[in-house]
Amino acid sequence: MSEINFQKFYDTKIIEKVEKQNADSEKEVSKTWAKEHQKMPLSILGPRELWMNFDKQMNALNTASKESNDYDMLCTFVYQIDNGYRKFVVIHPETFWWHYKHLPPERRCSYEVIPENHPCRLYLDLEYSIELNLGHDGTSMTNTLIDIFCMYLLVHWHVICNKYNVVNLDSSTSEKFSRHIIFNTRDVVFKDNYHAGRLVKSVCTDILNYVTSKEKQHNILSCFDKTQVEQLIVETKKGKRLFVDTAVYSKNRHFRIYKSTKWGKQSNLEISNDSKYIPSTVYNDKELSIFLDSLISYFVMKKNLILLEYSENDTVNTNCFKDIVQQYNYQESDNPCSKYPMLDRYISNLISPGKIRTCKHFETAKILVYETVGYRYCENIGRCHKSNNVFWIVNLKNKIIYQKCHDQDCFGFKSKSKQLPEEIYFQIDEEGDMLLNNAITQNSVEK
Repeated sequence: MSEINFQKFYDTKIIEKVEKQNADSEKEVSKTWAKEHQKMPLSILGPRELWMNFDKQMNALNTASKESNDYDMLCTFVYQIDNGYRKFVVIHPETFWWHYKHLPPERRCSYEVIPENHPCRLYLDLEYSIELNLGHDGTSMTNTLIDIFCMYLLVHWHVICNKYNVVNLDSSTSEKFSRHIIFNTRDVVFKDNYHAGRLVKSVCTDILNYVTSKEKQHNILSCFDKTQVEQLIVETKKGKRLFVDTAVYSKNRHFRIYKSTKWGKQSNLEISNDSKYIPSTVYNDKELSIFLDSLISYFVMKKNLILLEYSENDTVNTNCFKDIVQQYNYQESDNPCSKYPMLDRYISNLISPGKIRTCKHFETAKILVYETVGYRYCENIGRCHKSNNVFWIVNLKNKIIYQKCHDQDCFGFKSKSKQLPEEIYFQIDEEGDMLLNNAITQNSVEK
């Protein structure tokens, strides 16, 4: 197998054109495109070294689809070499990263093509003008929005997700706040970016209606502080809107990749300072792991994917979840207990002889989700399910608990809420007071 020449990253004709333009002094173009770098080392277990350049996007997408299989997937990337001029390359992402990382930051003007009707991760493009929104805290707004989408994933599809599963990329400047958010839940993705886009647009509509209407209750948004939800609305030159770009779910969308900047700018996408994402440990190279984990449409093994659907009539499809929910392996880092021992004991006694499998804490929403094993009694049917376990949700703010179910026939069911015992009230309030005191102390130190 022949080695890949780094010059193939850019077409030979393009390189010759750039060199000629420099020689004639007609246009100042950097020669860094054609600069030789250390060649990618060969490895028996390494990625396939196919590299094909295309002028037309459709040809590139067709080739990527034809050359890929369930175990070896190729992607289509776009690289920009001039203002408005883009080329397409079909390549394995690991190979692409090896050569891409050697480019100087200002020349990393590359995008991933998200193929139409292809499985994809849930992704968000967040932005707003800092000058028009001086009182807004973009970091806090982003974290609130992530928590909201995590709750929608939980309610609609029973997918447990938190900030440790979310790649949070930042390319903000002094003029504009800008983030790319990618939800990397293992083997759980959307059927395509149309379905992901419909969910995003539906959530945005819910938020706008909740903020602008006098209704005080919403099955998901009421779990959050309404002031924080209101902060998601920003000022633009065309009026108020959410700081979510809902136009990035179109056919064969180009989405800027990790470490990339827009042409002529120096605003490369980097891991945000507040990101809590835990990269994959499959690779020894952390940067490579972040790059691969942040790709919207690349999956190591496509046949294992669980596809989520959000139809045009706002209905969700959970059929793909039904047969595998028992086998779905949550990360070992999931803590089986919360930071409230008395509450954990109360839940354990409630589900005995079953046990707590995992406990997820959604801090902004003040919600705890207890996944159980060996406990299948469902209040909706008044008996135990034959295979599906149930889970319990604790609202720390309202001090209530209720049961929900993984079974498709019980989708949307929520048991009657019960008040937590008074002795648990004290522990939860004490924890809140302690966190408040710590925050005050930390703030004093920083000042």
